[in-house]
Amino acid sequence: MKITEETMRQQQAGSSSGWTYYKFHIFGALLLVIALYIVGSSIYRTTFDTAFHCMYLNSRGESDINSEPIEKDFAEWMQFGKKELVVTETAFVSFGEKATEYSYAMMAKITALVMAHDLDVMIGDTTSTDHYASIGGFENLETILPPDVLALVQDRLYYAKDENGKEYACAIDLSGTEFAEVSNLSQDTPLLGLVAGSQRTDHSVALIR
Repeated sequence: MKITEETMRQQQAGSSSGWTYYKFHIFGALLLVIALYIVGSSIYRTTFDTAFHCMYLNSRGESDINSEPIEKDFAEWMQFGKKELVVTETAFVSFGEKATEYSYAMMAKITALVMAHDLDVMIGDTTSTDHYASIGGFENLETILPPDVLALVQDRLYYAKDENGKEYACAIDLSGTEFAEVSNLSQDTPLLGLVAGSQRTDHSVALIR
């Protein structure tokens, strides 16, 4: 049986109208799946808690920062659960006349994290450590560390001036330590400071210990 041109046109028209009808249903179903995924992911993320948050500043070596000593080893030592997150970030910040748009953006992010009490430790160079020490960004290690922990790091304390121009022990010099080597820290002097206002200071002290 021969298929006439008219029959073919009718079949094509029917196929086209059918696709036009169904594509809206398919598109609607896809939108629904995407919406459900986004909502589900958002709800799932709320079941996680940040157990520790570390910011690496101005490490400019040839090798990338190795965050495993904190993200993996420290997390296992602390016996954090699967939904207790250990977060690490790397940033490069310049200050004063050398500051770039990126630097201003990162400083704004760090300020937001500090204000939200969601940043525990910063590991930076002398420039960044001096800057944040000068605005009261770090805890005084001589007053916040337990005596036994303070005794372990007494010879490595780094002093900088606070907002009133008074020197205080704001950081620990990590130079030559196994932690600095394994982490690929390349700051001129890698300094670890405990961020003021953190709600997880006990975890930061445990990291030093």
